[in-house]
Amino acid sequence: MGKLRHLVMLFVAVACGIGAAFALDRSRRPMARTGPPQESILPAKPLDDVRKAERSRRAIRPVGDPEREDGLNYEGVLKGWEDRTSRPRPAEPMPPTYCRSIERAPKNTDPWTGPYSVHDQTIYLFEDAAGFGIGRMLIIKNDRGVQVASRDVDRVELVSLLTDDEPSVYVLDELATPPLARQAQRRPLDTFERLGLDVVRRGEELVWTREAPTRMFGAIRARAECLHCHARAREGDLLGAFTYYLNVPVDQLKRR
Repeated sequence: MGKLRHLVMLFVAVACGIGAAFALDRSRRPMARTGPPQESILPAKPLDDVRKAERSRRAIRPVGDPEREDGLNYEGVLKGWEDRTSRPRPAEPMPPTYCRSIERAPKNTDPWTGPYSVHDQTIYLFEDAAGFGIGRMLIIKNDRGVQVASRDVDRVELVSLLTDDEPSVYVLDELATPPLARQAQRRPLDTFERLGLDVVRRGEELVWTREAPTRMFGAIRARAECLHCHARAREGDLLGAFTYYLNVPVDQLKRR
């Protein structure tokens, strides 16, 4: 009887040891997600030679640089619209945005409103302000008197990809033009912008994050009219990006 009791106690001790080891092993493993799958976009492995390709798309002086009917020539763009010698408004860097993942910006059923429409209009505004456009939009100003594509846009900053070794952002309270950008200070990209740049390099157009819902990041891609100066680029190549600071969450953004 004593021998049987000894065997039972030994069996219980071994079973308890195995159970404890199994529980410890499970505690070290990541817990499985039980909710619906996330639609977030996570960065993949780095692209090869991406900076070399981007910097090669920098604008170059066209041969002869003839006058253009629908905008200024190369020299006129660098000197500013109508030779205006303006200086940037004083602007302080905005607080950096940290996030773990980003998502595609929501699409509105109405093609004339929503985040994608605001981003498209911002690109047209940028082209007009730089002397490349032909007045595609009415002038809209936000509550601080800054010209924007929607009154819900507090600030939009240009992300530079064609100069320097690393991407940077022009710290401007107004839309960047070549003369203003040459005088503006720059800052490094924050976490949200680095994640956004990674995915727009891979083909996305516009992204946001639920962790900071009033931030938005959108690609500037080469159009046919851009190739006049960006001769080494092809249509669709990434030339830069806009990083947005909004007064409303991205999924509530409208052109107004």
